[in-house]
Amino acid sequence: MFRRDTTAGCGVLLGLTLGVVVQLARSETTLIRMLESRGYDRNLRPNFSGAPVEVSFSMTIASIDQISEVNMDYTITIFLRQYWQDERLAFSGTNKSLSLDGRLADNLWVPDTFIPNAKESFLHKVTVDNRLIRLYPDGRIIYGLRITAKAECDMDLRKYPMDEQNCTLQFESYGYNFQDMVYVWQDHIRTKDHSEGGVRHGPAEVPYGRTELHTTV
Repeated sequence: MFRRDTTAGCGVLLGLTLGVVVQLARSETTLIRMLESRGYDRNLRPNFSGAPVEVSFSMTIASIDQISEVNMDYTITIFLRQYWQDERLAFSGTNKSLSLDGRLADNLWVPDTFIPNAKESFLHKVTVDNRLIRLYPDGRIIYGLRITAKAECDMDLRKYPMDEQNCTLQFESYGYNFQDMVYVWQDHIRTKDHSEGGVRHGPAEVPYGRTELHTTV
């Protein structure tokens, strides 16, 4: 009777998994030590008292649903990525980027981005907070989030049910103005299947000195 021995395969898989976990833990420990040794202050933006920090955006739309003509709103789930450079986080010794636990974002300066036209929104948390941090040797950072928001949409229903609606999703800095931070689109917004899908974006706008971006769905 033939009997397949799967113990060795499980051992290899377990060894690889533990190896990845140990490597990530070492990277995170090294980063925390680096921050402490440099006196890094996450409350101060990059280029503090200098040129405004440029934060680039890219976004993937996972779904648009629960469109309500009665409440004039819609629900959207997005994968939002923000990109900026913080030279205080530059490191040497390797030319590879570090993929870090998203919880390390609590130790770093990150843009105070919010959605001003959202009635409610939340960050997905199963099984952990759905966010990522990737750090490059020159201090460039990618910060990714998975967000669901119920956003306001001022609909014109005079031609209902043959109407067409343009609904915006706005991104804005809660506390910074354009002298401290500017938002720019890094690339076209794409739907989940990576096609344009009828989604377009407009240029960055800075009304009343606020840093703001609009996306039209």
